[in-house]
Amino acid sequence: MKEIIPSTNFIPSVPDTEMFDQLQFQPHLNGIPGAIAARHKFENDWEISVVAGPGLYGKVEDETFEVGIFRPNGNMTEDVCGWNTKQEVSAMMWVLSQL
Repeated sequence: MKEIIPSTNFIPSVPDTEMFDQLQFQPHLNGIPGAIAARHKFENDWEISVVAGPGLYGKVEDETFEVGIFRPNGNMTEDVCGWNTKQEVSAMMWVLSQL
């Protein structure tokens, strides 16, 4: 049986890190030394949380990031997604902005 691989062609070309660059990082609210965090709420009330640092699924020095996504009702989706590049976070942000 042939394996079916989903296509990601529906995601348009997001200019590099354009959406990621809109995030305003601050020290992580839980006081994790060396960790950073940013949140962005879209006009459609979906929200993204992007963090990196010790004990998280992203490293500041590697420019990889852990992403959590929150539905308009405030509930988080199933789980966080770790080790994302800036470009991958930008693509996620674009998708969320289109929901």
